[in-house]
Amino acid sequence: MTKKTVRLQELVGKLVLDVNGARVGRIRCVRAERDGDDCVVREYEIGAAALLSRFGISALSLIGWPLGREPLCVPWNQLDVSDPQRLRLRCAKEELSRSE
Repeated sequence: MTKKTVRLQELVGKLVLDVNGARVGRIRCVRAERDGDDCVVREYEIGAAALLSRFGISALSLIGWPLGREPLCVPWNQLDVSDPQRLRLRCAKEELSRSE
C-alpha cells in the first residue's frame, strides 16, 4: 500500500463532491489513529452536523428538537485526496451512511 502524506489544514473546510459531481458538503472533522510514528486517517466527517458534533453540540440541544441529521462519515478509502483543491468521493453520496 502506498502512503500519501496530506496536511490536515489542506482538507478541513474544503468542499467535497461525489463521483457524479454532486455537492456532498465540507470536511469538518478528521478521525485518525496513531500507527507507530504515523497518524493514519480512518474517516472524515462531512457537513454542518459534523461541525456541531465536533464541538459536542447536537441539533437537539441546539434548537430543542431533532433535525434527523447526523454527520456524514466517509471511510478514508472513499475520499480521493490526491488533489486537496478538488476533493471527490469515489462513490455517490447516497452510498455513504450517516453516523449513529
